Amino acid sequence: LDRWENVLPGHAHFRIPGRKAETVLIHLDRRGIAASSGAACSSGSIEPSHVLLAMGFSPEEAAEGIRVSFGKDSTRADAEEIAEALAEIR
Repeated sequence: LDRWENVLPGHAHFRIPGRKAETVLIHLDRRGIAASSGAACSSGSIEPSHVLLAMGFSPEEAAEGIRVSFGKDSTRADAEEIAEALAEIR
């Protein structure tokens, strides 16, 4: 997680420096993991998220950001699977 203040429970924002979000999303999708890029309120936009920019991310960092949401049925194993998939990208 990049920022801790004013977070929304159940949502996590990640970035892998030097890796565009689209590359990470394709890798996660191949593993059966659903994720999105940017902030939820900027969904569908090709521009860097104004929310992430307002949080202090540079445009390049915002373009690297992905988000994952967890619900009441999500498990620790789900989170570990995401962590393993992200570790493979490095």
